Amino acid sequence: MSKGQGVFKKWTAPVFVILLAGLIAFGSVKVFKVIDAKYPWLWMYLSDQIFHKDREMPNGPRHIMFLFVDHWEPHDQHTVDQWLKDYPSMAAKHVDSDGKHPQHSFFWFFSHSNLAEKKSFLKQLTFLVYQGFGEIELHMHHGNDTEKTFLKQMNEAIQLSKEVGAFTTQEIQPRTTFGFIHGMWGLDNSRGPGDCGITNELILLRELRCYADFTNPSWGPMHSRVVNRLYYATDDPLKPKSYDTGIPMEVGKPGVGDLLMFTGQSVAHFGGLRLHYDHGEIDHEHLPTPERIDSWIQKAVHVKGKPEWIFIKIFAHGAIAQDHEAVLGKWRDEMHTYLESRYNDGTHYVLHYVTAREAYNIAKAAEAGKTGNPNEYRDFVIPPYVNRFMTASVPYEVISFDPGKAVLRFLVKSGTKVELNFHAPSIAISGDAILESLKLVQDGTQVVLVTKGQGPVGFVFSGEKK
Repeated sequence: MSKGQGVFKKWTAPVFVILLAGLIAFGSVKVFKVIDAKYPWLWMYLSDQIFHKDREMPNGPRHIMFLFVDHWEPHDQHTVDQWLKDYPSMAAKHVDSDGKHPQHSFFWFFSHSNLAEKKSFLKQLTFLVYQGFGEIELHMHHGNDTEKTFLKQMNEAIQLSKEVGAFTTQEIQPRTTFGFIHGMWGLDNSRGPGDCGITNELILLRELRCYADFTNPSWGPMHSRVVNRLYYATDDPLKPKSYDTGIPMEVGKPGVGDLLMFTGQSVAHFGGLRLHYDHGEIDHEHLPTPERIDSWIQKAVHVKGKPEWIFIKIFAHGAIAQDHEAVLGKWRDEMHTYLESRYNDGTHYVLHYVTAREAYNIAKAAEAGKTGNPNEYRDFVIPPYVNRFMTASVPYEVISFDPGKAVLRFLVKSGTKVELNFHAPSIAISGDAILESLKLVQDGTQVVLVTKGQGPVGFVFSGEKK
């Protein structure tokens, strides 16, 4: 053996080990990148499972805030009719600890409807709101947009909503505000220009007076690295997916950021070698079984420092016909029955059905250090929208609205007959209108009037407001 051969043999084993280690490391990096791209939330999720870093023990019974948000996109009148008929009959059978029926938050987007249909669908939907079954919020699909084109679409949708009393608070000086869900989970250009197009979307939503985003959790790379937490995100207007990280919502600390990310719970488990991921969707393939409900409760999403107030957020595309049995029929009915029997004993659990706005208010109350029954804080920061108290047969503008009186302007020509319903036992009117009739009905008063100009009309409510 030559000297050179001996040296070669001497170094062969270490070099092979180094090369092998390098290949493993290189392969590990590639595997990590693949997993990270598909499941960016997985690392925080695993850390929580292993180290229980942020696990907090509740003090007293756990209050369950149950929130159902819906990417509500009806394409025809038949779907709207089915909701108007089936939802009240199902929901009326169920109540929470506060005597509230299940609350459905309708985040609307009518992609295949013309302007007249949009107005009609919204006007009909507001009857469910008036009956106490939920509230209207905003869903938006958009793509390849600029700031200008995005704002145009959003302002048009906001204006249509305000004309039926949504997004407008019951206050002397009404505020415009709304919750938001982004179409295709493409918030802040997280899925590319085709499903968004703008990278300063969180800033724009804040400027439009959005109070919180309810888009996530999602099923793919659009999900943030933050999981099973409520948190504030700060927008980097030059980069997409600025909500990828943020500051947790915490008792006693001010919310710092452009927008609150009101995320729902994520649950992961392995079936064999396959990762199964539950981000709260309800449809004909993902039914709300007791096992899923238990797993949502166990994740206990809460404001840091307030573990006894838990938020469960589930979602659906409720206008899809094949999913109606899950969101309107047997399975929805059984879901509420299970919630009320298992999680409303008053000792270990107290159940509260909440809208998106109410969930936000209760979370803000927790952040402010409030205690007691969260039912007291449903209207903590943002009062109810006007259409919880009244409906009108024509579009209207709210000039002022408080518990004793309101000033409205009806957006119709003079001489138009207008029918209104109020949750109040007695109404008096003044201004640019001629009263035709007042009729006491089961839930308040029905008013019929004729506009005699295009000026404001005043209403005074007497008796106990319902």
